[in-house]
Amino acid sequence: MPAVTTATHTNEAPADEWTVDELARRVDLPVRTIREYQTIGLLHRPRRSGRIGLYGASHLRRLRLIARLQDRGYSLAGIGDLLSAWRDGDAIGDVLGLEPDQLVHVDEPGAPATLAQLAELLPALVPGRLDALLATGVVEACGPDRYCVPSPSLLQLSIDALAVGLAPDVVVALLASLRVAADTASDAVLDAFARIPAATDDGTIEALVARGRGLLGHGVGRLTLHRLGRKVGAGDHPTSAELAAVLHRRIRPADRRKARQ
Repeated sequence: MPAVTTATHTNEAPADEWTVDELARRVDLPVRTIREYQTIGLLHRPRRSGRIGLYGASHLRRLRLIARLQDRGYSLAGIGDLLSAWRDGDAIGDVLGLEPDQLVHVDEPGAPATLAQLAELLPALVPGRLDALLATGVVEACGPDRYCVPSPSLLQLSIDALAVGLAPDVVVALLASLRVAADTASDAVLDAFARIPAATDDGTIEALVARGRGLLGHGVGRLTLHRLGRKVGAGDHPTSAELAAVLHRRIRPADRRKARQ
């Protein structure tokens, strides 16, 4: 992890920090809306300087992300669910100096990583197994020495799996299997959408696609966890008793709560 530097505390905000009124003007939102986002957990709290709250670039990026998701038809509750699902990517943002919503595919606005940043995140895979990592689709080349990350959460999963001692080849094989599953799901979606009646107007189709891409991303992840919980509970996979107990405690309770909702 890069060293964290601590700024000297003064009563003046750095040039890239703003009061809530200044932030509100930048994003064209009422101050009360920004405070509401903080209250419901969509926006993290500002840095305090005396009695003044100071907001930085990460707050600005988060507000712009919320606006993009709202444009795609999400409610605030739905956005909260998505942000919660992406929270595993936070550590990546800390290391790269980016927010999770910046580590996105090349067709989305954002800041890709360099090879050096990837190597710092995944020294067991980069640069030695970079080609294998790229083949999984979890990281994609999107320019000279620039790499986009379609799923920060899967990248963080790789980091965590390597940290507990899984062999690099095992992690790459896991990511490759997830790539195959993603290809299968995307092919199924395309096949289904190809059967939309020809008389359907373009606006209706665009609304389905705009809302559906987020629902698909969130829903497939939730369904995977649900199925994993079912397999653990039923003993459908050979695991040690200790590991099965841990998985049952960590997965099945959340699985049952979701099922009741």
